[in-house]
Amino acid sequence: MLFDTHKINISTLVLSFFAMTVILLSCPCEGFAQDRNKLEKQKAKLEKEIASMNAILNETKKTKKMSSSELQVLKKKIASRQNLIKNITSQMGMLNNEIKSTQKSIGELCKEIEVLKESYAQMLRYAQRNRTATDKLLFIFAAKDYKEAYQRYVFFRQFGDMQKKKLQQIKEKTNELAKRTNELEVKKTSQETLLKQEIKNNEALAKEKKEKEKTVKNLQKKEKQIAKDLKNKQAQVKKLQKQIDNAIAAEVQKQKQLAEAKKKKMAEQAKSSTANKKEVEANKTAMETAKKKNYTIATTPEEVALSSNFEANKGKLPWPSATGVVVSQYGVHPHPEIKGTQVENKGIDIRTTKGSAIRAVFAGEVSRVAKGPSGMVVIIRHGEYMTVYANLQSVSVKTGTKVSTKQTIGIVNTNEDGVSEFKFQIFKGTHHLNPSVWLSK
Repeated sequence: MLFDTHKINISTLVLSFFAMTVILLSCPCEGFAQDRNKLEKQKAKLEKEIASMNAILNETKKTKKMSSSELQVLKKKIASRQNLIKNITSQMGMLNNEIKSTQKSIGELCKEIEVLKESYAQMLRYAQRNRTATDKLLFIFAAKDYKEAYQRYVFFRQFGDMQKKKLQQIKEKTNELAKRTNELEVKKTSQETLLKQEIKNNEALAKEKKEKEKTVKNLQKKEKQIAKDLKNKQAQVKKLQKQIDNAIAAEVQKQKQLAEAKKKKMAEQAKSSTANKKEVEANKTAMETAKKKNYTIATTPEEVALSSNFEANKGKLPWPSATGVVVSQYGVHPHPEIKGTQVENKGIDIRTTKGSAIRAVFAGEVSRVAKGPSGMVVIIRHGEYMTVYANLQSVSVKTGTKVSTKQTIGIVNTNEDGVSEFKFQIFKGTHHLNPSVWLSK
């Protein structure tokens, strides 16, 4: 059968067959995936916090004794659980949007594949009708001008390649469809898993709230005893804080004297013709930096650099224990159980598990190891800054020991009630700072 030039629009065919660019569907769920990855990391962190608090609470359950710090741990656990539920709810919402987007993408892919298949079928039908050389020549000569004849000639030359490319397009789109369908199934499974987790965490939250109410009632019954214990504890804390403040003041005074001696030596070196010019210049630069940053005890280039590095890590310092919960915040605040009673803390109290290792939060040198009212005390100097670790059962460092970040310096003390708590403080010179803003979140 000869080619019918009246029934076929050759320009349309040529344009359709030359349009070979594969338009990949953009994935609107990419942004969702990034946000969900962030939520997944937060979820893992919250789950780790809850597991840590469970371990802490389980220790005191064994002793059958209640404490005010147990209530603080319970409160923080409930807050973490509520944040975890919010996190899961957010993830489920994002997954739902991702599922809708993927379903839409699958529908569009199906339509695109159908169009490609129909286009390929047209090509096959066309090839079948014009399979002889005579048919092709007649078709070329039937052109209205030279330009159209040339187009038809080029069209036949590339027709075979276009058929192969069109077939490849269909395969690629079919593979993409299979991939998206698999993604959809994975997302639906993830959604089902999150739903189960949400139900489980809501049940756990209800149980923890009841446990908190029970603990509050038990502590209210013991309010007089708690007040008496608090008075004794505050006396111990006051004694310990005085010991720490005196030790810090002594260290600052010692370092100030060394700084003055250093300045005097520098002045003498500057006058000497045999002085090491590089060393004099380095010391001079260190002194200028110390003055600019209001340093009073960090004078050598090494100590100035250490102080600057410590400052640069504000909000990034590792915790002094691998696991733990802050049960008493920095500053003056009301006692959580006894109304009208104020508590002052120059650092933070961290509750952890029995036998937990206490670690240096930054590189430095141990300036003091002493026995306190309720355990050992270690003070580490980091140039201008000092960190204090009190209420340790045992220590593994001594005065003058150089320590590195996260190096174990001792073991937490555990009292007769099975509570393992220690104090952590940060000083710049003799001024105490809020440790919570220095430690990593």
